[in-house]
Amino acid sequence: MTVVVAAVHSFAFLPCLAAAPEDCGFSFSEVAAETGLRFVHDAGAAGGLHLPETMGAGVAWIDFDGDGWLDLYLVQSGPFPPDDGEVSADRLFRNLGPDDAGELRFAPAGAGDLARGYGQGVVAADVDGDRDIDLLVSRYGPTVILRNDGVGRFAAAERLAAAAPEGGADEFPWGSSMALADADGDGDLDLHVSRYLDYDPDHGLDCRREGPESPPEVCDPSLFTGQHDRFYTNDGDGGFEDATAAAGLAGADGKGLGVLFTDLDADGRPDLYVANDLTLNLLFRNRGDGTFEDLSLLSGAAVNRNGRPEAGMGLAVADFDLDGDPDLAVTNFDVETNTLYRNAGPGPGLLFEDVSATTGFGQPSFNLLGFGIVAEDFDRDGALDVYVANGHIFASPRRDNTEHRQRNLLLRGRSGDAAGGFSEVRCVWTDGDPLVSRGAAIADYDNDGDADLAVTANGGPARLWRNDTTGPAGTTWLGLELRGRSPNTQAVGAVATLSGETGTPPARRWTIRGDSYQSSSGHRLRWAVPAAAGRRQLDLRWPSGARTRIVDPPAGAYLVVEERP
Repeated sequence: MTVVVAAVHSFAFLPCLAAAPEDCGFSFSEVAAETGLRFVHDAGAAGGLHLPETMGAGVAWIDFDGDGWLDLYLVQSGPFPPDDGEVSADRLFRNLGPDDAGELRFAPAGAGDLARGYGQGVVAADVDGDRDIDLLVSRYGPTVILRNDGVGRFAAAERLAAAAPEGGADEFPWGSSMALADADGDGDLDLHVSRYLDYDPDHGLDCRREGPESPPEVCDPSLFTGQHDRFYTNDGDGGFEDATAAAGLAGADGKGLGVLFTDLDADGRPDLYVANDLTLNLLFRNRGDGTFEDLSLLSGAAVNRNGRPEAGMGLAVADFDLDGDPDLAVTNFDVETNTLYRNAGPGPGLLFEDVSATTGFGQPSFNLLGFGIVAEDFDRDGALDVYVANGHIFASPRRDNTEHRQRNLLLRGRSGDAAGGFSEVRCVWTDGDPLVSRGAAIADYDNDGDADLAVTANGGPARLWRNDTTGPAGTTWLGLELRGRSPNTQAVGAVATLSGETGTPPARRWTIRGDSYQSSSGHRLRWAVPAAAGRRQLDLRWPSGARTRIVDPPAGAYLVVEERP
């Protein structure tokens, strides 16, 4: 049967504020081609107008060969529906480091048979505790793991089995973003896979905006039920077992697109937050016994300030207001605006407040559809900035002020603003040559102390934005690479705080694996160090609860700190 459907996301109208590109104070250069990074995402569109063809794919920064230079893994999608015939393969680019002229280059890496199929998300982490970084790749299909053999190659992809949901087989698994943390407290990394829609390519819907005579288009996500997310515990050898129900996460049945693990209440245990499309965002508090408590509605982070669920896509976590606890940022559909949830601090339960309007975070995104999101002090002024990758899912969006290809969004954190406020900055490099952007991940690929950007595009080229921004006069930087005890060799879940004598609040960073949208940023942490910083100290809380203090850590370099046995 063919059904004519005209379903849309809910709209609310606000005034459109335009701004012209300017010399914005952030200098980034697009260097993908000149560095040898040539990759074009294949959405696999063949005229069927399928939703998976609009969702793009992610990117991961990974030092897979252990040489100290971050390499780049790009997820490919390919023909849809996927079959056993023509199958796309992901791409891995090795960072060769500087040549004799000091120029950095990437080259395709012959690192084994990488993941194949209709790829979606990726996360890089050492899942088996051998100090080699492995890869997990989500797909329209089963999630797979690529194990690093320690000599620069990956073993053939292994499928992660998911327990069959109530009522039947898991016929059309569709994984999206992933995150890892030691959720059950046994020392190794567990995995959460957000999953999107129960999408049958033969769904029989013929979706048209203006009735039977109008052109067909991609069907709205509201027409499909969401899939249950999956939670896997690590067996200690890097194998994973589906423990969704046992962990109390069987209720995670929204339309999941973003996920992250972070200790949101400072009790030393990673909590779980999931961004859902059109349904409530989910927040689960870690009880400390291998199970989670659903505090979604009680926390205030399930809906916006008007009590409405939004179309969540990507996630970032950071201490935007410098009060010592992690806040949550969510990208949403156009018209809804992106959402910033301020953490109310330690106390009974978990409490968040939507401060999108009062901080300037939300309004600039009104005409944009956000996916990937990252937070970093790009200009070294002491305040965290935010970059959002934008692009619509509809080739012909339903509002005049919204395009399919969209400029990306840059928000400058207001230095010295205790409220954690933001101002939009319009730059030539963010506004020019827009694409249908999806994944975004940050890392210092050239080891110069600032964060660079890798951004993917649905059906378009990947871009590499090198950060050339000059910070305030005399400002330098401090970098940190943590090496934890096996099996958590990357110290996932650690908290690092830099404080000084200048009267500015301490700046706190969290070590996480999996963020943004279907992507994985680099593993190292960075801070700006002002010229008048005076004496400073770096305090570390390891995942085990052990603490380390470093007085006057050296600036202008990455400090490698190992957890004591």
